[in-house]
Amino acid sequence: MPGVELMAWNESGLALLRAMNTPAQKVHLGGPESDAKTLDRHQRYLTYHHAGEDEMLLISVDGQTVGSVGYWARDEKDDRIYEMGWELLSAHHGRGLGTAAASALLRRLQPIAKHRYVYAYPTPGNDGSNGICRKLGFELIGVDDFEYPKGVVSPHNVWRLDLPSWLPPGA
Repeated sequence: MPGVELMAWNESGLALLRAMNTPAQKVHLGGPESDAKTLDRHQRYLTYHHAGEDEMLLISVDGQTVGSVGYWARDEKDDRIYEMGWELLSAHHGRGLGTAAASALLRRLQPIAKHRYVYAYPTPGNDGSNGICRKLGFELIGVDDFEYPKGVVSPHNVWRLDLPSWLPPGA
């Protein structure tokens, strides 16, 4: 498998977001966004550069941008946690790139983390993302209804990773 490189979000990210904004690509993410929402998302991602609080990164393989991965701190009940998400262009699914990118992000976050837990919330039918959670050692702690995107409420698996004790796969 080619090496995965994580790169800071930059202006090229807008083209990636637009390429990923299709009905097939967004089947587990509530459907495509309007161009205005995509542009707003891109602008927000440009500001996610606070190591240990929030980062959105481009996933590159052999110089080609194939997706994105990131984390952001937020409040969950009475605790401050990280939420993590990733997305690959459909043409790159099934090659282990999502697992490699998410693992690289966790290795990047672990030594600077300010919070203990990392959560991920794929829908139950998203086999690829649920597989990434399993492979990386996240614990499935339940299913809950979440609103994502705004106005769309659906069940999501709740996966949790204890970041201080996490070991990368194969370590």
